[in-house]
Amino acid sequence: MDTTKIAIVIGTRPEIIKMAPVIRECQLRGVDFIIIHSNQHYSADMDAIFFDQLELPAPDYNLGVGSGLHANQTGNILIKIEPILEQQRPDLLLVQGDTNTVMAAALAASKLGIKVGHVEAGLRSYDRTMPEETNRVLTDHMSDFLFSVGPNQTRILKDEGISEGQIFEVGNTISDALFQHLSMAEEKSSILTDLNLDPRSYILLTAHRASNVDVEGHLRELVHLVTIVVDKYKKQVVWPIHPRTRKKLDEYGLDLGPGVTLLDPLGYFDFIKLQANATLIMTDSGGIQEEACMLRVPCVTLRQNTERPETVEVGANVLVGRDQRLAIEAIDRWLEAESYDWVNPFGEGTVASNILDVILDDGSLIDVTNPSVDVGDDAYQSIDPEPNEDSSFNKIAVIGLGYIGLPTAAMFASHGINVVGVDVNQPVVDCINSGNIHIVEPGLEIVVSDSVAKGNLRASLKIEPADAFLIAVPTPFKGENHEPDLSYVEAACKAIASVLQPGNLVVLESTSPVGTTEVMADWLAEARPDLSFPQHAGEASDIRIAHCPERVLPGKVMQELITNDRVIGGMTPVCSEHAATLYKIFVTAECVIASGPRVAEMAKLTENSFRDVNIAFANELSLICDRLDMDVWELIRLANRHPRVNILHPGPGVGGHCIAVDPWFIVSSVPDEARLIRTAREVNDSKPEWVLDKVHAAIGAHLMENPGRTAVDVTIAVYGLAFKPDIDDMRESPALLIAKRLITDHPGPVLVVEPFMSRLPEAMSKARLVSLEESKNASVAVYLVRHHAFVTAPLFDGVVVDACGIGS
Repeated sequence: MDTTKIAIVIGTRPEIIKMAPVIRECQLRGVDFIIIHSNQHYSADMDAIFFDQLELPAPDYNLGVGSGLHANQTGNILIKIEPILEQQRPDLLLVQGDTNTVMAAALAASKLGIKVGHVEAGLRSYDRTMPEETNRVLTDHMSDFLFSVGPNQTRILKDEGISEGQIFEVGNTISDALFQHLSMAEEKSSILTDLNLDPRSYILLTAHRASNVDVEGHLRELVHLVTIVVDKYKKQVVWPIHPRTRKKLDEYGLDLGPGVTLLDPLGYFDFIKLQANATLIMTDSGGIQEEACMLRVPCVTLRQNTERPETVEVGANVLVGRDQRLAIEAIDRWLEAESYDWVNPFGEGTVASNILDVILDDGSLIDVTNPSVDVGDDAYQSIDPEPNEDSSFNKIAVIGLGYIGLPTAAMFASHGINVVGVDVNQPVVDCINSGNIHIVEPGLEIVVSDSVAKGNLRASLKIEPADAFLIAVPTPFKGENHEPDLSYVEAACKAIASVLQPGNLVVLESTSPVGTTEVMADWLAEARPDLSFPQHAGEASDIRIAHCPERVLPGKVMQELITNDRVIGGMTPVCSEHAATLYKIFVTAECVIASGPRVAEMAKLTENSFRDVNIAFANELSLICDRLDMDVWELIRLANRHPRVNILHPGPGVGGHCIAVDPWFIVSSVPDEARLIRTAREVNDSKPEWVLDKVHAAIGAHLMENPGRTAVDVTIAVYGLAFKPDIDDMRESPALLIAKRLITDHPGPVLVVEPFMSRLPEAMSKARLVSLEESKNASVAVYLVRHHAFVTAPLFDGVVVDACGIGS
């Protein structure tokens, strides 16, 4: 390849600013490039002004997609960019960030066999309610060149199974942009004079994220916080306001008062001059967190998470959400400090040059050396797994391919291990072998698809010989006395026993009552008298046995499998060390060895019992407040202002396989001693009945307001069936129990709104699964799960039973 042609795709103000240094570097080196502008920012003030001020060449193509819903905007970009890429056939398409433009352009290029480079790869907030998070993850896994900001992002990409050879740690192009433009801004911008502001005399505010400004209650909280900041510190707050945010302020009739200066969108030079001279910045923007860090201006971030953790790690940024107490504490500390001495982690102005060095490298990196792997009619970029450095584990069998087993199997497979997953369900086996998944878990499908395509992961109905066996099967309870049901573990042991060989490791991952691992060893020994087991033969046994319980949160499993400490309890020290060696293949956190399996079993039960007791306290408060005619959400919000109080939110009960089940394992073992744990379980288990009573009262209230109607005429809309927000897991879900009871008991229609289900279970056939829009005409709304889709939608206009704090 004699020349290299690059297509640089941009769509929003941050992309224009951050790609400006790359464009200039291409000009400097004489690289052939084109600029494709999606025009995702459709306001000239928010967009075109930056091309003029930064003296950048006009885009070669302007797609003019403008605003729209995510699917509409993404689809328009795909439709309009594909013929351009087919005509131009660049060697590389370069995108930056996490917008719909970035994801759509990368997908179009990937489908056409054009290599993709992603600037700012590896950023993660682990908050899937943010559409940007989906865009980041998908773009990274479609890209051939992943330009990470620093070590955090490099580690994340490696942990997600991306080959080290595709990752290039270059820094952040915003450092180039700032260092190139800061002196120009000081010369060209008169913003401080125009606003009659002295340096360090004001606080700069930006807020545009939907979670902060689109929900009336959240925006009111934000406005209240800003008002308090103005009153307390007697400093002007300067807010360059997004058009959508201004519209929301007007819509909700919110007045900020004379201490806040609202500005129309600013040019880049004006904005960075305001940033550089502010005494403090309050923002919900990821990019501004970086810029504040580099400008040495302290930052208070109006979010509870960040994809720029470096800013927090170096001490330049504090996450406060919309919490007034946390915000004031952070501002107090910043304003009391005499100086700030953090180190800039984002580069010193040579990032664009680093990127071009990687891309150009004699053109060899852009040649197609690793073609896509075809899977059916679609293709995706192949990901080289990390090599397996421990030859003692060449093959692993995972028994049970559910919410824990499948992610665990996929994680080992992504690190080069030959993994066979065993399940009794033929459709599950077929689904996985086709590269798909049968559960909802962010990031899982990408890893499973790639591992299956590479031959590192396959599913089977039968146990096969392996070096290690991981048991991840259900451990429910049975009967009114909540006796543990270990039949699934026993069945797995009997199946494994037939293929065990000397030197094998068996790990019980299922959360289990104390003593289960020892019982498992007995079952295996009974089935294979020709082998020695640690309980009977000391450390010189043929088979090693350990307990290593999962400790992950649904919705964050792929992250927490890697980053959470693992507690390992082997039958002997040799067993523990062998199990620790296995998990260190992919676990970056610490593998902590307990004194034995009983302690490891009890540790997991204790963790979940602790959480259950805390939830029970919140649920009991909700009952008390209801009896005393108080708002429990307000009460908890006020009580949590104490620096050492953190009361959880109440709900319709407690669900999930862990918290709703594990405490009973302790109670069943020591019923006389576990009095508090039993009481907490009883409080949480009784909460669904309380919710049902509230629903019946709501039906009565509706009938009182509508004389002549009967219960048959009352339509109930149930919002949510999962046991926690934004997942599809229904295990032990109190919401599901409540919905089933309403369907059975209520004579009128029952509508179910559950965005994570495509159809209702057979037992709920009398109800109808509907969209949010279709549910609006119901008589009574019952909110059971705080899904993001419910929080951001307008609250039901009618009789409401709010069991999860949707309106709080």
